[in-house]
Amino acid sequence: MNKPTQSHQPYSLHGLESFCTSVVCTVLLVAAAPAFAYEIDGTKWFRAQATVYVSVPGLSATKISWNTAATEALNDWTERTVFQFNVIEESKDPCVSDGFSSIDFKDDFCGTEFGERTLAVAVRRFEPQELGPPNIIEGDVVVNAEEKFDIFDGPLVQFGLINNSLDFKRVALHEFGHVLGLDHEDVNPSIMEATISDRFELQDDDIQGVAALYGGLSKCQISDLPLGTLRNSLNVNDCTVQELTVGGSDSSFIDIYQFEVSDTATYAFTTTSSSVDTVLLLATPDLQYLGVESDSVDDCDSSLSRELQQGTYLLMVNTFDIPFKPECDNIGDYELKTRVTANSTLPLGPTTSLLGGSSGAGFSGGITADNGLTYGNSFSASDSLDISAEIKIDTSHQGKPGFIVVAAAIGEQLLFLNEQREFVEADLNPIVAASRKVLSASESVEIARDLIPAEIGIEEIEANIFVGYGLDSSPAEVYYHRTAINLTVQPAPSGGL
Repeated sequence: MNKPTQSHQPYSLHGLESFCTSVVCTVLLVAAAPAFAYEIDGTKWFRAQATVYVSVPGLSATKISWNTAATEALNDWTERTVFQFNVIEESKDPCVSDGFSSIDFKDDFCGTEFGERTLAVAVRRFEPQELGPPNIIEGDVVVNAEEKFDIFDGPLVQFGLINNSLDFKRVALHEFGHVLGLDHEDVNPSIMEATISDRFELQDDDIQGVAALYGGLSKCQISDLPLGTLRNSLNVNDCTVQELTVGGSDSSFIDIYQFEVSDTATYAFTTTSSSVDTVLLLATPDLQYLGVESDSVDDCDSSLSRELQQGTYLLMVNTFDIPFKPECDNIGDYELKTRVTANSTLPLGPTTSLLGGSSGAGFSGGITADNGLTYGNSFSASDSLDISAEIKIDTSHQGKPGFIVVAAAIGEQLLFLNEQREFVEADLNPIVAASRKVLSASESVEIARDLIPAEIGIEEIEANIFVGYGLDSSPAEVYYHRTAINLTVQPAPSGGL
């Protein structure tokens, strides 16, 4: 891991008098709409939240504690934006790089002179990320104790004050804006203006700036990730890393897929391409990166494998901003294969139906080649496969005459399992039933038993299997699952994870 870096952002009476010790202080102007001109550079906190230690002793002339004003400033950002500050009333030194964010008055800026008429300085420390600008890991505020502060709302020039005192809370509000990732803004009305003003509350520009900084994922299309093979391309219609991370200079394209893991399972992802140099990234929905792989130095392919716990995950297919392999570009087609090995059958996603009817049914299923010790989707043609599913019938459908349906999609071909236990090619009119019966609360469906693909002439195939049920009273309606039971068969002896 690279050494964390830091930046400083002063707040003054006369404007911006900044000095910076890190290249991450380079500002990128990002505007979601012409009405806003907030300044952000993409550096942000993981999960859009930070903990700040606040213990500023003493009272202002208006008998309001400095600690109360600082806490209220933090709460204003939390209540009015997508960012969350967690406040702990405990003393920490803002001049110590200790991983704790804090605020306090100081006679100087941690051993050096404050700039001329500088009211406060925000100090941020960073660590690099796999994509985009670095994450903020600490944000401290050092307030100039040599300036005269009070706590009040409204104009700076007030009766009895005559500009001899400055409002501490609006200074804290401004500095905490820097802590969460905003830069100075002098185009639109904003608490983030470089010079203190009569504005003492968050403005629309401030709120929109936080939304933009922490809303990069919402700008990109997220597709469901199926098991098996998916074909796609990286091209100019895709989101860029710069859009995803809201900052930086990486304009490479990226495709984002989402998938659910119901129980501990091992997932293996492989991309192959003859034209685009693929990079695979595995992350949580809040962009905590769990694995990155660009893999082969000899071709454009990549692979990544991880054991995952229950939860939601993102798989991203990316490429390099500037190609460095002569045979690989940064746009082009790719093939993505997803394989899984689990200790139990898998839930098969939300329920849908042919005619749009609602149902509280639930589906699970899987394929095993070792009598149920493990389940997966990728096998050898010589494996002996058992394929099964379980249906939890909607309570309103239980005890009624109905039927079970098993369908397999192989390319453009649609096959149905009939009552003679044979897969036959058919369409949806009429529905081919695998069995007819009075529906119980739970229905176990055996799709195949001891199936050895090679023995029936199948050396390589990919099929997506769906199981459903219907009622005799509505024979054209079938309730089934969105997520297929994927079966990928590869020539013996290869296959499996």
